Amino acid sequence: MGYVRSAASLRDGDGDPDLFDRLEEMAEPESWDGRGPEAQGGNRILRNYIRWTFERASQQSKISTTADGGFTAFNTGLATARQETIYGLFRRNDRLDSQPWVFVGWRLASSRDFMDNFPPSLRPDFVTYTEDPAEYIYDWRRELVVSVDHILDDQGNLDRFPVPLRGNPHLARMALRGAVDGAEDRVRRNYKAAVPTWYPAQDTVQLLLPLSLLDASMVDLALVVSRQGEFYRGHTVLTTAMAYSNARLLARPDSDWLQPASDDQTS
Repeated sequence: MGYVRSAASLRDGDGDPDLFDRLEEMAEPESWDGRGPEAQGGNRILRNYIRWTFERASQQSKISTTADGGFTAFNTGLATARQETIYGLFRRNDRLDSQPWVFVGWRLASSRDFMDNFPPSLRPDFVTYTEDPAEYIYDWRRELVVSVDHILDDQGNLDRFPVPLRGNPHLARMALRGAVDGAEDRVRRNYKAAVPTWYPAQDTVQLLLPLSLLDASMVDLALVVSRQGEFYRGHTVLTTAMAYSNARLLARPDSDWLQPASDDQTS
């Protein structure tokens, strides 16, 4: 698929720019590095986003191939600063003993080689994640049932809590219940506080609610909420870094609490 920096290169912050770095330069400005100094310069969120967008395009048969079978392309869902859609372009590999497709590069709808092979009727469409747009919005009329014991009995969840709460399950339980009440109030004041995300393992849209466990002015964790019939179920928590990366699979979060640049408060 073209040159991709190794895990060691990304970790050490060295190596020549690869195809994801070039995509970051083409697309409208956005922070793709994630949280923490170790992530700076790696475009970690972008790499994860493209991986799942391509996978989704394959699942939905939205990878277009030219009539002669010489080229194929997918819609990245990204755009330039001038709002021109960016596509990933591949050509048929001439080597029969190798992978069938070779990555050519990122192309705009106006790029000559893309226009020559993909007229408007053949241009790959955007991927989708639900047939019901209402799933992207939190319906405060539905009851929210939070599995507090399930969350706290999972050591992986508990390890994501702020340090003062990790060694005191009773205090963590009280803080979690209070934070859930605060999150529901926050969403009723501003529907954008509930951020949609996609869970690939179950192919479902979920919602992320902000949890302020120690200080009402700071968000410590995100509560993952799934729709179950006529109510919502809160069943796990994510760090804000994990939450942002997952939410970015759908779209850039338009929320005042889920941002890619601030430090992770759970460490």
